[in-house]
Amino acid sequence: MRDRKNEWQKHARRRLFDKHEETRMTRTDWLVMLAVTLAYAVVAFINLGSANIPQTYYNMDGDEIVVEFEQPEDISSIRYFSSLGMGTFSFSYSMDGEGYTPAMTDVTETAEDGTTETKREPLKVEHKATNMYEWEFYDTSFTAQYVSISVDEPGLRMLELGFCDADGKPVAIKSVKNTNPDAERGNSPSYMFDEQQYVPQRTYYMNEMYFDEVYHARTAYENINHIKPYEITHPPLGKIILGIGIRIFGMNPWGWRFMGTLFGVLMLPLMYYLAKKLFHKTLYAFIPTALFALDFMHYTQTRIATIDSYSVFFIMLMYLFMYMYTETNFNRQPLKKTLLPLALCGVAFGLGAATKWLCIYAGAGLAVILFMQLFKRYREYAYARLALSAEDAEGMDKGRREFLESVSRGFVKNTFVTLLWCVLFFIVVPLIIYIASYIPYMTVEGEGAYTFADVLKNQEYMFHYHSTLKPEHVHPFSSQWYAWPLDIRPVFFFQGKGYTDGTMSSMSTMGNPLIWWGAIASVIALIVLRIRKGRLGRRTLFLTIAALSQYLPWILVTRETFIYHYFATVPFLILLMTVLAKYMIERTKHGKKAVFIFIGACLVLFVMFYPVTTGTVVSKAYSDTFLRWLPTWPFY
Repeated sequence: MRDRKNEWQKHARRRLFDKHEETRMTRTDWLVMLAVTLAYAVVAFINLGSANIPQTYYNMDGDEIVVEFEQPEDISSIRYFSSLGMGTFSFSYSMDGEGYTPAMTDVTETAEDGTTETKREPLKVEHKATNMYEWEFYDTSFTAQYVSISVDEPGLRMLELGFCDADGKPVAIKSVKNTNPDAERGNSPSYMFDEQQYVPQRTYYMNEMYFDEVYHARTAYENINHIKPYEITHPPLGKIILGIGIRIFGMNPWGWRFMGTLFGVLMLPLMYYLAKKLFHKTLYAFIPTALFALDFMHYTQTRIATIDSYSVFFIMLMYLFMYMYTETNFNRQPLKKTLLPLALCGVAFGLGAATKWLCIYAGAGLAVILFMQLFKRYREYAYARLALSAEDAEGMDKGRREFLESVSRGFVKNTFVTLLWCVLFFIVVPLIIYIASYIPYMTVEGEGAYTFADVLKNQEYMFHYHSTLKPEHVHPFSSQWYAWPLDIRPVFFFQGKGYTDGTMSSMSTMGNPLIWWGAIASVIALIVLRIRKGRLGRRTLFLTIAALSQYLPWILVTRETFIYHYFATVPFLILLMTVLAKYMIERTKHGKKAVFIFIGACLVLFVMFYPVTTGTVVSKAYSDTFLRWLPTWPFY
């Protein structure tokens, strides 16, 4: 007991009197950080998405549109690209423009016993809202000079439509007219056929939406145009940020993916600066930054127009500011100097919470670290009281006595002010940011504008949605929290249509297996090392709390989950890997060489898996031979 008492007194004395040098970025740091960031940015922005897609649209009302070709044409497929809305429409064809025959297509039905039957049925499209900005292909076969499009259920904004020949190329159109004399003026059906150069022979992620972009990019577009939002299962701020790219570059893949990719790039200098604060040396700041740049999930999740880029960025930012707070001490510094990083941490927490509730999990970790710091301040206060009451206190140096007296006098006030400051910046300010993020919902034109009561109802809806999300059929790419570190079940994002049997364009999100599996090995090694040492180091403890705050809550989540929910944990696991790398470099003969060989191997895997993390056209044989390490890794 006496040894333990002496131990805490020793640590308290050291924190009060030892000199603490502030870590600063050197010229070398700036050069290394910028080099890694710029190299990654080039790779991230190349082939991000096209800025050239159909823009003009026709509001498909309850009309009948007649399209005349330049000459009789053999039509093999019908392809279209739409914006907002839903609708039902069908096609019929004619040689003379008088008698029309319904266009037919093959429909395959699966019976309860698993057998399939293909039937020839009239081609009737029932367009769903979730199919916007995605090229839809319908095979058919007829010869005609006229095609009639009958709109049975109006409401769809049709951007472009192509009648394609056997080679997949749109045929020339002579005229387009609406047979309804009362059709809306200015709403010309010719807008469906004025950008035929964009009708593709095959689908590609560069010119259409994929996966959950249909929710988040759509809502960003609706916010900009003061339309009632479609996706309300997450707070609005992420879509507001996403919309900045759309405002600058337009409603196209480049525009709706730009901001997420930019935030993915900015995560690297953020990682570097945090690592520099943690480890103080350039080498140990470079290692986690390079590994994070080479992680597949960081790459894929920030290049898709969802809100994960912003939520993970804000989580990293709030932990950076909290670590900066841990480097301050109101017992030995002016109180206001310690409050600034706390305020910045609270603002980052508010921005994160207004983006995705995932960021609220981080609040638990932040609270643990904060109260650990306050407990340290209490121990220093207790030491000061003890030292002043000691028998030999009369002979104490005057300066030392005055300092200890100031610690003893100021602790209660400083603690009280700090806690009030936290109430302001971790509760009041985040609430203001959160409510303000709903302004786009409140400025909806016409019916559907949110009131404050609607904002409160949305919180109830979100909680109900996320706590009960159990679809009728289990999603083929869902996975449980315990499977994520093993990188077992990637999520399939995109599969291109129109490719030959031997080639593919597909995209999956997963972790770089060397990094994720290496993280497991590193955590086990750190546990063994720390058991031998008897306690966790300050860095290791901080990073462990950060990682667990993003991972452990998922144990309690009963809804359907996916591997990308692990994304927020990955940066802190990489930093824990750096703790082990530091130990290896400083304590073993070939540790530095081993670390750089590991980084090199991660780079090799990044290049190898690049086609299936980006949708680059590649042969299926390459995927099957070199990339499908586990049977649960779906690449086509």
